[in-house]
Amino acid sequence: MGDLRDEGGTPIVNFGGNVSFTPRHRYAPRSEAEVLEVLDRHAGGAIRVVASLHSWSDDVVCDDVILDLCHFDRVAVETRDGETWATVGAGCVLADALARIRAAADATLPSFGAVTVQRMAGVVSTATHGSGRSSFSHYMSALRVAAYDPETGKAKIFEFAGGEELLAARCAIGALGVILELRFRCVPTYCIAETLVRRATLDEVLADEATFPLQQFVLVPYLWAFVVFQRRDAGSERPSWWRVIHRLYAFVGIDVLLHVLIKLLVTIGRGGWIRWFFRSMFIRLAWLNRTVIDHSERILTLHHELFKHLEMEMFVPGSRLAEAVALARYVTATFDGSDVKPDPAVEAALAGIGMLDELRSRAGSYTHHYPIFFRRVLPDDALISMTAGASEPFYAISFFSYREPRTSFYVFADFLSRALNRLYRARPHWGKYFPLDHADIDELYPRLAEFRAICCRYDARGTFRNRYVARVLGFARADGTHASQASTWPSPAK
Repeated sequence: MGDLRDEGGTPIVNFGGNVSFTPRHRYAPRSEAEVLEVLDRHAGGAIRVVASLHSWSDDVVCDDVILDLCHFDRVAVETRDGETWATVGAGCVLADALARIRAAADATLPSFGAVTVQRMAGVVSTATHGSGRSSFSHYMSALRVAAYDPETGKAKIFEFAGGEELLAARCAIGALGVILELRFRCVPTYCIAETLVRRATLDEVLADEATFPLQQFVLVPYLWAFVVFQRRDAGSERPSWWRVIHRLYAFVGIDVLLHVLIKLLVTIGRGGWIRWFFRSMFIRLAWLNRTVIDHSERILTLHHELFKHLEMEMFVPGSRLAEAVALARYVTATFDGSDVKPDPAVEAALAGIGMLDELRSRAGSYTHHYPIFFRRVLPDDALISMTAGASEPFYAISFFSYREPRTSFYVFADFLSRALNRLYRARPHWGKYFPLDHADIDELYPRLAEFRAICCRYDARGTFRNRYVARVLGFARADGTHASQASTWPSPAK
């Protein structure tokens, strides 16, 4: 293949350490021509793209061909008709894109997630999100994609800038082709005002949502109180003079020391100490009732990539949030086996789907050791993003685990995912631990069949599909494999 080196045969392990595989071929192309060359040569096999590996699902797993687009890191910023536009390469790291857009035009992205280590293709492909806005994918105005010509079957570059193809490409989990670059309208840089407050009930948390539309909150296990990150766009307000102190507190105190302490507690493995920490100490670590104003990239992001962990995230319609919170609390307390207060409504709901006895059999088997995170995500203009086709905002509920081995967490997460899905039509995040399959979620995505048809139009052979894509999206061939692929693929290690 010319000067394009094949570096296959080297194991690939994701950030969380729960997914690993060894592709036969691995390429790092430097041009679009080289990408097309790979696609044509391996058109009868399977091709997936590796990004930052900051994903917990097995969406990247492929034992055939892996493409690494690290060289596609260009950032071009231009102004047209008074608006700032950015064209960013698929392999550019989000943090670098933010810095380069700010330097070029004093602008930023309209939305981004809490972590900035992902590459841009990964950010788009799994509909990465923050709180209070739609996902990042929603704001993409055009994507440049390498796929297969429906007429000739040869690899070709397509630009999706409108219509159903754009809606499909905005969140496609790699099934529509290889994203090469993306374009979006930027917004002027802005500051966020943030105040941490304690609230006793969910009603109190939601009562402030209109005033703080960007807020997110956590439910503190075993204390069962809420800590709310009340956030609003501060517009032209000046950053706080003490923001540097707050940055130091957020990074050293929360991102580092808090997680070191949690890792210590789970290593010791004593449930009583974990419960004591959350009931007696956790709230004291929060810098409550003090407002800081800082740049959006500082307030809205964190560094939880510093410590290996696993995450499952479920999206619940806002109208079912209160029930979902009650379920999460009851299931967490029951799995822990201590101080479980009867909740007849939750018990009746679980009994109605045949899961109450299963929950009771798990009592005392797992002590959850991390706050339960909630973020409000607005509906997206995409075919299969987690809030696609929604008529109301969803709340993303995140469950983190820093404990290894993870066997007990998998049981806990699997139970919660099934219960939330069956009771409240919850959708799992594509890029996080994903215990369900397409039979559980098909009816939750009104345009999923349309999405599959578009993918098949630009990839008739299924070259861009792996077992994960077939499992969660329900393509016609159940295992999503080709003759050139191995019959067994690794799944999240349990």
